[in-house]
Amino acid sequence: MVDGYQPLTDSQWQVIACLLPVQRRRRLCLRHVFNALLYVCRTGGQWRPLPAEFPAWTAVYYYCYRWQ
Repeated sequence: MVDGYQPLTDSQWQVIACLLPVQRRRRLCLRHVFNALLYVCRTGGQWRPLPAEFPAWTAVYYYCYRWQ
């Protein structure tokens, strides 16, 4: 078992990227959004205190809601 959060590798992102919808409301890198979702799920953290390396929590929450 791996402790903590690990971002997606390039090969993992290639598999996931083809499954995501192309239309975007904002000009964000969906890889960063997906990594932020993994961070929240893995750490059990809350939306608002996302680290600065991720997009704004409102954008990440928006995509999470849209992808459900």
